[in-house]
Amino acid sequence: MVSLNVNNNSLDEILDGILGKNGLAYKVIDKNFIVVLPDAALQQQKVTGTVTDGATGEPIVGANIIIEGTTMGTVTDINGKFNLDIPKSGSVLVISFLGYVTEHLVVDNQSSVEIKLVPDVQNLDEVIVIGYGTVKKSDLTGSVSAIKSEEFKKLPMTSLDQGIQGRAAGVQVTNTSGAPGGQVSIRVRGGNSLSSSNEPLYVIDGFPVAAGGMAGGYNNSSLANNPMATINPNDIESIEILKDASAAAIYGSRGANGVVLITTKRGKTG
Repeated sequence: MVSLNVNNNSLDEILDGILGKNGLAYKVIDKNFIVVLPDAALQQQKVTGTVTDGATGEPIVGANIIIEGTTMGTVTDINGKFNLDIPKSGSVLVISFLGYVTEHLVVDNQSSVEIKLVPDVQNLDEVIVIGYGTVKKSDLTGSVSAIKSEEFKKLPMTSLDQGIQGRAAGVQVTNTSGAPGGQVSIRVRGGNSLSSSNEPLYVIDGFPVAAGGMAGGYNNSSLANNPMATINPNDIESIEILKDASAAAIYGSRGANGVVLITTKRGKTG
């Protein structure tokens, strides 16, 4: 039972209040007859489909199919197929999978659809600096984390180490000193030694930079300085962190704890 308090409301407003709560619609004919109809938005239709690779035609397992604007959806099975109940009022399916361009498909009265996802090659063409050269990300065989200058623009930070925190897998950044420009401990895939330094090698525009010491005040103690504290974050083009054996292969024993490659911005032709 539906109760509704009205005062000087029109017939349309009253019917909307009563029928709308029950998922019903109405139609007035010749101002005399009222026909109650099921709400079209609540009428469901079953849609089956297949998601395949647009380049190879192979089925994509585990692709996400979501009804746009809702949390309702499903995933494809081992054959790339799916079943989903959707409203009949022109729903939009959002199909996505890692490494592919997300597709949007409008479903009107179709009971079967076929979606071909196009590989997202944009990220694969990204250029990565690896020591003495550069390589496309698609051709990269080593373990490298790359952070581009666009990411620094989104962050309020005073030094580069703050831009690395949480943005490179397997890299831990810890502040060990409260002094301005003080040491920041960076561990690439954990520590390798109990007695020797576990700090990575810093290479700025091709020149290795050691994390040396600086005067500590009246007692003339030595504080390890932070090579990244002297660089303006706005001057950075990219930061690459070499994390596997390729670092030692290029830089020898100095790269045993990883290598942080810092490339600054420079003039470009044209």
